[in-house]
Amino acid sequence: MWLILAFLSATLLGFYDSFKKQSLRDNAVIPVLFLNTLFSSLIFLPFILLSSSTTVLDGSIFHVASGGWEVHKYIVGKSFIVLSSWIFGYFGMKHLPLTIVGPINATRPVMVLVGALLVFGERLNVYQWIGVALAVASFFMLSR
Repeated sequence: MWLILAFLSATLLGFYDSFKKQSLRDNAVIPVLFLNTLFSSLIFLPFILLSSSTTVLDGSIFHVASGGWEVHKYIVGKSFIVLSSWIFGYFGMKHLPLTIVGPINATRPVMVLVGALLVFGERLNVYQWIGVALAVASFFMLSR
C-alpha cells in the first residue's frame, strides 16, 4: 500500500510541476508565486483560526499548536529560506525546460544528505553510501 501511495505522490508532484510551468508561461514569477502562497495559506487559515479560538481540533492532526517567539523565530527564518528557494526555483522553471528542472529538483535529497553530514555530523553505513552512489548516478543519467 505504501508503494502505491509513493507512486501516487510522485505522479501528483509531476502534475504540480507541469501546472506550475504552465502558470509561468505568460506570467511574471513574483505574482504567480504570491498567488500560489496566498491560496495555499487560505487553505490552512481555518485550521489556524479554529485551533486558536476553539478546542474542536485538539488532539487531531489538523490542530495548529501555538508557540511564542522561541518557536516563531525559527519559523520566520525557515520562511525566508523557503521563499528564496521558491523564487529561484520559479525563475528556473520559467526559463528552463521541465526535462532540465526535474532532474535538478531530484537532487534535493542529495543536498539534504550533504547538510546532514556537514551540519549534524551524521554518518552513513556502507549500504547507504551505495544507495547514494546509485542515486547520484541515476540523476546524472537522467540529465543526459
